[in-house]
Amino acid sequence: MFSRRGAASVAVAALVAVALAAALDRLGPAASADVARGGETAFAYGLQPREMVPGRGPQRWTMPQARFLLRDLPGGPAEIDVRLHGQRTPVVVAVDGVVVGTIDPGRTALVGPLSLARSGDHVLELRTEGFDAADGRRLGALLDSVTVRARPHPSPSIRLVLLFAIPAVLVAVAALLAGLTPASALAVAVETAVAEALLLWPQGLFHSPYRTVLAALLGAGALGGLLFARWRERRVPGAGPWAFAACLAAFLVQVLAATSPLMVVSDEVFHANNLGRVARGEWFLTSVTQHARPFRFPYGVSFYALLVPGLRLGVESVALVRGAAAASGLAASLGLFALLAPSGAARAGLAVILLQLIPGAFDPYSFGNLSNVFGQAMTTLFFCWWAGRTPGGWATGAVLLALACLGHFSSLVVVVVLVVALLLARGRAGPGRTRARAVGAGLAVAALYYARFVPLVLGQLPRLLEGGGQGRGASRGAFDALRLQIWGILTQWGLPVLALAAIGHPRPRERGETLDRDLRAYWAAGALLALPAILTPLDVRYLYALTVPLAAAGGAGLVRLRDRGRAGALTAWLLLAGQAAWGLRGLVEAVVHRYRP
Repeated sequence: MFSRRGAASVAVAALVAVALAAALDRLGPAASADVARGGETAFAYGLQPREMVPGRGPQRWTMPQARFLLRDLPGGPAEIDVRLHGQRTPVVVAVDGVVVGTIDPGRTALVGPLSLARSGDHVLELRTEGFDAADGRRLGALLDSVTVRARPHPSPSIRLVLLFAIPAVLVAVAALLAGLTPASALAVAVETAVAEALLLWPQGLFHSPYRTVLAALLGAGALGGLLFARWRERRVPGAGPWAFAACLAAFLVQVLAATSPLMVVSDEVFHANNLGRVARGEWFLTSVTQHARPFRFPYGVSFYALLVPGLRLGVESVALVRGAAAASGLAASLGLFALLAPSGAARAGLAVILLQLIPGAFDPYSFGNLSNVFGQAMTTLFFCWWAGRTPGGWATGAVLLALACLGHFSSLVVVVVLVVALLLARGRAGPGRTRARAVGAGLAVAALYYARFVPLVLGQLPRLLEGGGQGRGASRGAFDALRLQIWGILTQWGLPVLALAAIGHPRPRERGETLDRDLRAYWAAGALLALPAILTPLDVRYLYALTVPLAAAGGAGLVRLRDRGRAGALTAWLLLAGQAAWGLRGLVEAVVHRYRP
């Protein structure tokens, strides 16, 4: 099936994964469900949704009964450390059904020795009568942390080893079947195993049930990457290897990092509540900004409407909105690859990889802008439909445009301006019947929905004269707002990708490509959207929207540098490495540090 080198790469990938599992098992931190640091969801059942307290960070109430599942703890002496507060009735702490202590009201901790009778899985329980809160919830106590410190395993857990080795092997095999060289297949398999270890290291998550979910997701990512690579290879010969690499990179960031239980997401409960409201028939939602004098604005419902069936099937609402945002982000990345691949598979693959390394493209996940993630993804897919061969005809374009308009008010503003720019870019030739019908139908659906909010919008239009800002705190003057935009470009994008985009910027006159013409229109739309962001308090997230043409230009810049000899290739990889360092720094900040006290 494989050459000797291919089989060797699979074997080495498995050995590296086993070594990482052994190191994690031996050197990793104690299992700790710590609310302040994140990750408690990976261990716990019976917690209320997370609450964000200004100035104090996250907090979580337990229900009267809460359980914490701990995988593969060694038998023998250990230490238990349970910290909580706010309880009104005694909290009983039990391990494997045996009571080990009680935390009375007024006390905040139970710390002491623990003897685990056997190696393997253990269940720690918190039981209390609890009390009824004013909002109708039955609450137990405010959880701070639950930690069990055990001695290291003398040898790595077999289950943990398999949970590392199997995904690594699947990724290596899928990479080879997708057409990657043995060395490249080994590299992506090792990258996957390292990502798995990094996601399971903090708070000892390798002792949580989440490790099985993560391994299953990695296996699914390998299979999905292979299917995507085979599909693109049939459409564009030679695109398969780059398609697999791009898909895997997007999967690691947009799905695994974006749904990690480590990440404290500020507005996840807000979106879960909106989903519940839509499921109950409340279709016309509004929200408020964070200005000193808040604006009330219409809030789209397409993101939630698509998720109502999942909610009715019993999927937990917070997990549903986070997972749906991640899936839409992945779909947008794959759509970008499909759009760019005919003009060069390397350009397409590098563009998608760069997109994952732009901090501003990932930050909305941790900031909790999940409906905006969806709206931006639909905007990206609509652009890919428009600038490509309009697959599926006008109906597909109309659906994508309507979903973008109804995903979030910010995505409505962005996509409407983008449509105008795209129409103008077509000039006298016009958009053609298919594109024109799609635009007409999509915007008509959006107009019917937002007509309900015309009085609300008209009543606040005079406030646009208050001055510039980005919807945070008091309005700013134009100079301060401009400085804020420039700082946002540098921090949310990164200098390396800006340099690459300058080199690879669209050149429609030079190359005569309609794709470059449409990409230039995307940039023009962003420039136009910068004006209200600077001169008015309108919160236009155009920097987030522009990450798509930025990544496309950056991918083209890498290819152009590579084609200029050794010096150009060296410059390309140095800039890519610089952007990788900047992007990974942003990922660590978003997943591990943001919103912590």
